[in-house]
Amino acid sequence: MPWRVHLTNQAIQSLHILPGKQTLLAAWTQRDRATYFDLETGIEVGEHQHKAVSRQSDKWAEFLATLVAPNGAYLPFVRTAQATLFTTDDGKLRLYWMTGDELLLELDGKEVKLELKAKANIIALGLDRLMGSIVALDAKGKLHIFQQHISVGSFDLKLNLDEDSQSSLAIANGGSAIFVSDGREIVLTDTSGKVKKRQGVHYFIGRMVCSPDGKRVVTSDPETGVIRVYTGDDLQPTHQRHALDLLQDAAQLQLIADLPPFNAAPGSLAIDDKGNIAFNISGVVCATTLKQLAALPRPQPLL
Repeated sequence: MPWRVHLTNQAIQSLHILPGKQTLLAAWTQRDRATYFDLETGIEVGEHQHKAVSRQSDKWAEFLATLVAPNGAYLPFVRTAQATLFTTDDGKLRLYWMTGDELLLELDGKEVKLELKAKANIIALGLDRLMGSIVALDAKGKLHIFQQHISVGSFDLKLNLDEDSQSSLAIANGGSAIFVSDGREIVLTDTSGKVKKRQGVHYFIGRMVCSPDGKRVVTSDPETGVIRVYTGDDLQPTHQRHALDLLQDAAQLQLIADLPPFNAAPGSLAIDDKGNIAFNISGVVCATTLKQLAALPRPQPLL
């Protein structure tokens, strides 16, 4: 299954693994343009440009209807000039992150404005695509949690956020787990705001995502290019490997294609419940599996 394709000479903006009758990998080369690949084979199955219109336009509903992948899956999130749209798996709930940090929740055609408990700039946002739980991280390190339109509260995670911080936020389906990083540690919490685990790391986390079931967390190291996998329940490292090594082991789907520069760092990440992993380095997209990474020894209790 491991494959790679040189898609563009520019950096990929984001990657999404989209389950369905045919599992697809969506690679966003521009804010409004996605190329779709069969996840197993790497065969390109289509490209679509989503031309946004104003939310006040009578064509807004038509635009929303286009935000579906070729396999029928609703796109997890789409960026427009006005907002970033997050959508649940069934397409019935949408979350709008408007410019100016305004959050709007749309459910069954009705919009509700979400009010943060404490006024602060939002730096990361996540939507549980199964039940509609919402998590927002602000610049002061507080995590704001909503059960759809109902505010659960804001919680100080004691993160070390500064100008050099690379914050990441991911939420599992059903809100079973919330993962937050300030670049130096990973914090596991639940939808009640209770911190269940803190895991410091010896490197700087560039990107962090979790599998939809919350059983795995994947991070990238921008300095060394290493991709690492952790257990979702106790944040123990299980696998790791250099991204360039994964690229070199993957089947090249073009007759002529160059590898990215040796010092280039992994960009976007994605992982599904089956352990399929996707990442990009510059404009090269790679799909691989957990089996291609090196397994790490698990700590054993002393007898």
